[in-house]
Amino acid sequence: MIDSLSNITDDPYASDLLTLVQKNGGPFELLNEYEPIIGTEEYYGGEEIYPKGLTSEQLDSYLETLTEEEKAEFMYPYTVIREDGEGGYKAVRYYSEYKDYIDPVIAILYEVARLSDNESFSNFLRLKAEALTTDDYYDADVAWIDMADSKFDIVFGPFEQYSDKIKGVKAKYEAYIEIIDQEASADLKKYTAYLKKMEENLPIPDEYKSVVEGLTSNFTVVRDIIRKGEGRIGYQAVATNLPNDPAVHKSKGTKKTFWKNMFEARFNAIIKPVSNILIDESQLQYLSDDGFFKFVLMHEICHAIGPREVKTGPNKGMSANASIGPNYSPLEEAKADIVGLYSLAYLMDQGVEDRGRAKEFYVSFLGSLFRSIRFGLDEAHGKAAAISLSYLLENGGILYDEETKKWSIDFDNFEEGVKSLAAEMLVLEGDGDNEEVQAFFDKWTVETPMLVEAIALTEDIAIDVLPIRKIIWE
Repeated sequence: MIDSLSNITDDPYASDLLTLVQKNGGPFELLNEYEPIIGTEEYYGGEEIYPKGLTSEQLDSYLETLTEEEKAEFMYPYTVIREDGEGGYKAVRYYSEYKDYIDPVIAILYEVARLSDNESFSNFLRLKAEALTTDDYYDADVAWIDMADSKFDIVFGPFEQYSDKIKGVKAKYEAYIEIIDQEASADLKKYTAYLKKMEENLPIPDEYKSVVEGLTSNFTVVRDIIRKGEGRIGYQAVATNLPNDPAVHKSKGTKKTFWKNMFEARFNAIIKPVSNILIDESQLQYLSDDGFFKFVLMHEICHAIGPREVKTGPNKGMSANASIGPNYSPLEEAKADIVGLYSLAYLMDQGVEDRGRAKEFYVSFLGSLFRSIRFGLDEAHGKAAAISLSYLLENGGILYDEETKKWSIDFDNFEEGVKSLAAEMLVLEGDGDNEEVQAFFDKWTVETPMLVEAIALTEDIAIDVLPIRKIIWE
């Protein structure tokens, strides 16, 4: 499809269609509930990972016929499921499936490793190249977290599992090539010392808490040069907390990347104009790009705390995402939003953050909610934002004026509402029960008339930024 559209050079419509297909990585709008861009084909949530039409229930039935070792391979994040030609299915490792595409990338990684003057960066690149052939990323992920003093970085590999709407466990390849802002990155190191204390401060029983002592949490501020794969399509991330492998989380920690140029673009092009329409004029004075950055910073930090494994019930010990399935991604995004705000309040109480800036942090969070909700309730970040908005509107924290159609933060009750919502979602992850999660979603992701109107009022503003990069030789 992309090749065909690229060959049409004299038709503006074809050019616009090509942009849409490239932006979405296919014929469906990822930020518009998978509406077809071209044709009438219906979207399949298994995409290319599963045989078309295979449902979660059908796969579960088939898994019951397999040995435990075979089940593990089917649920491995780096296998695709294919028909075996005998009426059943087989799990195929990514490298076997995509070898022709991966081998040239491996060659480039080894070449860059030879050219780099930073040994930790070179070591990471070599381990990543090896991991692409084995589909075992543990050593490469650890080396990436440990990388130090490099001018450059890359977020590269199969990481995010948003696209897997069947089991919610299959990761897809993404790539970001970046220049590191060393000074800004160093400024964020102070937060590492508070990970254990933030975990201990969570408003849940101790049985749901995780052990974070001795873990690493690197903070890296960058400007990305180019995005590819899952990083290029659909929702454009401003930050990330990776890797997602529970084994790495448990034994080593995570690396948090913040894309400074994407922060600037999203705040100025999306959040600010949307907020000017929807937020009460008396609170617009508190909206700021730094307030938005602080919210996203805490969001990424708090991906690393709370239950990563099921703590109770029959699935105890299983990874939370495998136990819950596709609903895990929006739940985890909502959890990171709200636990991030809860932990931000804790840091203000500890004097790490300025309590006098609380209104700035909270109003900037409200502005970001409307930015995310406009992605649609089928997108993980959009559903997460809808949960926060609906819950805090009913339970204290957010106010709506029916006359002006404006929204505002209820400063007197905001932190208590955040605490209550944080506790509910953390327990849901710790229980690992998808039926409980779905009931929670059914209650808090209803498309209310107020929400529909808010989206309509901002329909002339772009849903998200579209990165356009050029090489300029001086």
